[in-house]
Parts: sequence; structure tokens; C-alpha cells
Amino acid sequence: MEPVLVLISLLSYLLGSIPFSYLVAKFYGKNLYQIGSGNIGSANVWRATKRAEALALAFFGDFGKGILALFFAKKLFSENLFLAQTLAAFFTVLGHNFPIFLKFKGGRGLATLMGILIYLNWKIIPIALLVIAFFIFLTEILMKKGIKLERSTKEKIKRLFTVFISQVLGRVIGIIVATILIFILFPETTKIIFPATVLTFAKHIKRTKSFLEKKHEI
Repeated sequence: MEPVLVLISLLSYLLGSIPFSYLVAKFYGKNLYQIGSGNIGSANVWRATKRAEALALAFFGDFGKGILALFFAKKLFSENLFLAQTLAAFFTVLGHNFPIFLKFKGGRGLATLMGILIYLNWKIIPIALLVIAFFIFLTEILMKKGIKLERSTKEKIKRLFTVFISQVLGRVIGIIVATILIFILFPETTKIIFPATVLTFAKHIKRTKSFLEKKHEI
């Protein structure tokens, strides 16, 4: 492997390892390992703080890592952009999921993967979100025979958001279906993100099992 590709891989991993969600939660006096699902991700920042600004900071921090990694890959090795971006995407998500700064105990990579997708082809994001959201709410309805919504608009929004971040089985199904659909519509982009998507999917397996056994809050 060329030295520049090693550099891209290392830089992407270190960039991915910056634990924005953990740091934001710490700023608000919370330890994500001890709250909710114990996951180092923006959804758990919301559970820990219940503050929209904390969620936004965590999400855009993790989101931005994906964008920056692909940007640096293009600048460093434009001769073989496909390989450079594939490596950057994979190692950024690897760093987020297994960060060296947190003893390899990280998140699940969805926000970072979204940043990567935005950089590669923004049109994929609304398609993926719609598919994932559909299966999240469909699974929630089938498992619980409906979604109970409180009367006030604020409570309805909070309830729907809680379902969106907590229904991990529907999320996994949605990721699989969205990946297949995106491959059909955008095959070249899918080839770049596929290794990173596998990492994200793999990190959901244990959580899905826990969700089904109702042992943890996901």
C-alpha cells in the first residue's frame, strides 16, 4: 500500500476516534457509559442531557468527522479517489466505533456515516432516512400494536423522537433495506460506503439482541 494511503487510513481513524458525543456529555456533567444504553453517540447524549443544543453539538461533531475524512482523502490522493475514499470512510467509522481515546469503546457510526454520505452524494440522505424511519415506526407499531401519543404537540414530538432513536430492530431492518435500495440507485457510491456500512451494521447486532430481550434501553 502506498504511504499516502496509510496516512489517509491513520488520519481517518484518529479523526473518527474524537469522541464528540462523550465530550459534549462530559461538558454537561454526564457520563454516557453510565446512562441509557451506555452508547457513545448523539442519541445517548439526548437521553443524558435532554437538551437540544447538546444533541446538535454531538450530532454535528460526529457528522462532521465523516465529511472531513472524505475531504482530506480527496486532497491527499485524488489519483485513485475510489480507493482513498473507501479507506477514509471505513477507518473513520472504525475510529468512531472503536476510538483509541476511549479504550476502543465507542458508538455505532450512524451520524459519521451520514456525514460521509452527504459528502459523496447528498441525494442519498433523504432516501435513507425515509426508508429507515418507515421501518422504525412500522416495527414499533407491529411490536407494540400502535404508538401512543400524548395530547400536546411537544409531547408528541418527543415521543416520536424517542421511538426514532430507541427502536433499534426497525433501524437495523431499515439500514439493510436502504443499503439495497441505494445500491440499485447509486452503485458507485454504495461500493465506497459498503465496508463502513458493514461496521455500522455489526455494531448494531448486540444492541438488537438486547433490545429483543428487553434487557437494556437502546
